Amino acid sequence: MDKSVIQDAIELNDPTLAKDALREIDMRLDSSSDQNERVYLLFSSASCYGILGDFQGARKKLGLAFRERPDESGRVTVDFMDGLLFQQEGKYAEALERLSATLSRHSQQLKQSELRFMYEDIQQRRAFLSVTLGRFQEAIPLLGEILSFDLDGQLRSEALASLGLCHSELKNYKLARDYFLEAITLGLTKEWQGRAHFHLGIACFYTDMIREAKREFLLCEKAATVYELPLLDIYAWLSTISKHLGEISESERYAKMAKRN
Repeated sequence: MDKSVIQDAIELNDPTLAKDALREIDMRLDSSSDQNERVYLLFSSASCYGILGDFQGARKKLGLAFRERPDESGRVTVDFMDGLLFQQEGKYAEALERLSATLSRHSQQLKQSELRFMYEDIQQRRAFLSVTLGRFQEAIPLLGEILSFDLDGQLRSEALASLGLCHSELKNYKLARDYFLEAITLGLTKEWQGRAHFHLGIACFYTDMIREAKREFLLCEKAATVYELPLLDIYAWLSTISKHLGEISESERYAKMAKRN
């Protein structure tokens, strides 16, 4: 079977390719009696419907896949993919709950080497979902664990920056500073290019690195429009920092700019 269009659609998360893949899948399902192939096709179909935002259709395909293979292997995949669908829907609390339940319910299966990829995927999603939901204390050990995985540079940088945010929110500013610096050294993802410098500035301020804090907020000022950073907060911080440095006129100037924003 030519799986390339199906694999490409799922790996690239591409709606146009997903439509092509669904046509391919339907043709294959009509002619296939091989259970393994049919299960693969039905799970792939669920993924494609998810890419297209048809979550009811996606869950229907999950049900059909489990009907083809009503065993533990089928159940763990259904539960895992249902968690992914909740995440795609933007229902992050439900996604985290479902993925955590999958991990608990199928702990023995997920220890098997052939399902290691699924275990690591679940832990990555649980880590980042916990950060998104503001569950910073819960996220820290998860982020620490996924840093032990063989991550690509982008994911590793995102995990480090996320750890920086967690520790910043929990007022562990030295740890926050160190994680942000490590993420910046590795290379920030687009999502973090502004946010990391903003939060690093805060961490530097609270660890008595005042001039370094000002440097970070000056970077944020220049990039505020590009990265949609809050100018009011940036100017307020620059005013406070300048005052600590004895730069009174600078502090007053930034205070006026904060009021204007």
